[in-house]
Amino acid sequence: DLYNELLAQTVRMFYYQRCGVAKEAAYAGEAWQDAACHIHSGQDLACRAVDNKGNAATEMDLSGGWHDAGDFNKYVSFTYSTLHNLLFAYENNPNAFFDNYNIPESGNGIPDLLDEIKYELDWLLKMQLNDGSVLSKVSVTAHQGASPVSQDMANRYYAPATLSATRSFASVVAHAYRVFSQFTSLSDYANTLLASAEKAWQYIQVN
Repeated sequence: DLYNELLAQTVRMFYYQRCGVAKEAAYAGEAWQDAACHIHSGQDLACRAVDNKGNAATEMDLSGGWHDAGDFNKYVSFTYSTLHNLLFAYENNPNAFFDNYNIPESGNGIPDLLDEIKYELDWLLKMQLNDGSVLSKVSVTAHQGASPVSQDMANRYYAPATLSATRSFASVVAHAYRVFSQFTSLSDYANTLLASAEKAWQYIQVN
């Protein structure tokens, strides 16, 4: 068990990347606590299409998910390797992951790695359109940011659906179904993942 604490802190890195929720001191520590980010006017709760910025009818709730990296954008295609690697890590050695990594979902009977993955999947599901296609990203239109992240007030927009995003979505969400369906408490959610993956796949076949 030499590396258990190192693994826990590695998984917790994704908690710090969460968008749209406050980082409470109980989970983030006094030094890294912060208010919810990207919940202001013109941001993720009412995100508009980048090619139709003036049209309120394009607004969608695309809140949640993880920030990409050093910036606060959120890209569907870039979730491909990250989520597959995390899901394969769990499948290859499920006994290495515990339910006590001190994230808000700790103690719910689901390994915290999967709880964290679910936070990203919840956002991915929001990115799928009714026809099965998937929006490519939520981002600013220039290099903008702030520190702490809750002070970032820049307008954020979503880019159109792409086949690359839809393929990435179908692959990742299907893989997640295979893992999440192992848990009785997540059976309904797993079925949602499967249906969404199949819907994306059907769009790909036609387009």
